[in-house]
Amino acid sequence: MSTPTSRIRSLLVAASVLVGVTVAAGSHLLWSDPDDPERTSLALDRDPSRAGGAEAAGVAPSTSSPTTSASPTEEPAPTTATEPTSTTPEEEDSPESSSPPPSSSSSPSDDSTTTDDSSGDAAPTVARDGSQDSGGTGTRQRVVELVNAERAEAGCATVRVDDRLVESAQAHSDDMAAGGYLSHTSQDGRSFDERIEAAGYPDPAAENIAMGMSTADAVMQAWMSSEGHRRNILNCEIATIGVGVNPDGWYWTQNFGY
Repeated sequence: MSTPTSRIRSLLVAASVLVGVTVAAGSHLLWSDPDDPERTSLALDRDPSRAGGAEAAGVAPSTSSPTTSASPTEEPAPTTATEPTSTTPEEEDSPESSSPPPSSSSSPSDDSTTTDDSSGDAAPTVARDGSQDSGGTGTRQRVVELVNAERAEAGCATVRVDDRLVESAQAHSDDMAAGGYLSHTSQDGRSFDERIEAAGYPDPAAENIAMGMSTADAVMQAWMSSEGHRRNILNCEIATIGVGVNPDGWYWTQNFGY
């Protein structure tokens, strides 16, 4: 027969069990409640769309740990260096070369080659009077000397100056300076071989042009650093040359003939 004390203990145990069940159920309901602020905050933290624009920057959101912000990864800055093309005139301070279409005689293989010049040599500017000035006879002769030095080293015969090529080269340098452009096609639409033939020379070979270099040594260094221009200068089939230069912007022209 149970005593009053035993019945009291049984009631207390039953009450404890009921309290435990109630607490457990309440806890489960708390974490299942979608309106719970803490639960909502956690969901936002795990939302990849809130990763500080990382996806727009090409960075995949991390799935290993939650985060509320992320810095976008910068894309590499675009390079300013570009490969020269065979059809687009180069920007300032750049030489160009050109040669006529392939024929039975030997000529450079590329129609037009461009290259950047980085020499930036400076020289005093003196009025053009045909003497030893910047852009006069002395400067043109210096270019011829440098051309023949390079040709001799390559085993080619020296080239001689032809007044008709000088006329066509100088006229093109003056035209480029007047028009502020750099191209093998003159403002009247003529190609270099048409200009050379118009000057009375019957067998044009090639043309190099440049802009911005203020000394003969600087422009020759730029030309010799470019495959197309170098090939024109070192073409052993070429026999004659004419050089033109206009110091107003430093426009240079080399005309070559067979």
